[in-house]
Amino acid sequence: PSATYAGRVVAAVRRNIVFTGAVADEAVTEVDVRTGAGGTIISARMTKSSGNREWDDAVVRAIEKTGRLPADVDGRVPSSLQLVFRPRE
Repeated sequence: PSATYAGRVVAAVRRNIVFTGAVADEAVTEVDVRTGAGGTIISARMTKSSGNREWDDAVVRAIEKTGRLPADVDGRVPSSLQLVFRPRE
């Protein structure tokens, strides 16, 4: 993936995060995302918890709701991608 691709994917997913609770600013949730043809999201598996279950669940739900990842600058979508989400980014 290009240097800016992960940021574009996180921005696309972030629009779908629904979370009204409180979570520490330094919390980090990492998710392994697998995609199929055309960027369709096949699975989203949390690999590192922030320690706040509600935030972690909101991130995974947002990825699933996104449904399809945007193409990279070369028009392709990686079949596997590790995404990092922080509540204040």
